Amino acid sequence: MNWKDFLYFQRGEQVAVTLLLVLITLAILLNMTICSRNVSDIALLQNDSVAVQFDEFRESLQEREIPVVQRETERNDSRQTPRLTNQNRTEQRTFAERPSAENRTENRQNNFPRAEKLAEGETIFLNTTDTTEWQKIPGIGSTFADRIVRYKNRLGGFSSVYQLREVNGIDDELFVRISPFIEHNTNIRKLQINQLEFRELLAHPYLEYEQVQIIMNLRRRIGNISSIEELAMLSEFSNADIERLKAYLAF
Repeated sequence: MNWKDFLYFQRGEQVAVTLLLVLITLAILLNMTICSRNVSDIALLQNDSVAVQFDEFRESLQEREIPVVQRETERNDSRQTPRLTNQNRTEQRTFAERPSAENRTENRQNNFPRAEKLAEGETIFLNTTDTTEWQKIPGIGSTFADRIVRYKNRLGGFSSVYQLREVNGIDDELFVRISPFIEHNTNIRKLQINQLEFRELLAHPYLEYEQVQIIMNLRRRIGNISSIEELAMLSEFSNADIERLKAYLAF
């Protein structure tokens, strides 16, 4: 038997099969139409219910909006006009009592008055003047006054007014301006060259390390140094060194 025999139908059977296929197709189309209508109706019903709920929610928000706006307005008004607490009153009173910058400057100037400058013809002493007196010289402020006094203490006193030019920052121009206000007086502290220790001699501005070392060697070899002429014979001391040191050495 050939497989084609299974697909062979008589004429009556062919008609019946055809009608059956037509009926199945119509049933499928009808079912699809009914389903699509039901879905659209359900969607419409759902959309309508959602719209109704949205309208009700919007109306409830509108009803609540007015009290909220009123409360915000009242809150803003209260912020603009705050009540004065005890702390605020204290801060306002403190601010009112606080002196201005101009008053603070004036009070500071009153507490630390500026030194009056010397007039023409007035003088101060070279070696017995403190920083306050030095500031009375025109052109000398607190910085220069402090440098002058510290250098004077290191030297043991000025032997000449011209030694002021050795102070850091005092050039020839400034020296010419201040020298008429300075009167020389002799008040020099001598260096006991045979008694002082190494670092004490080295602290003097006119003595170098090698010079102090040779002085200590001489003291160990020959005992006390008798005069500055003994130092003048040494190569470590130039004529300029001897000239500067002779006012400060004691034997």
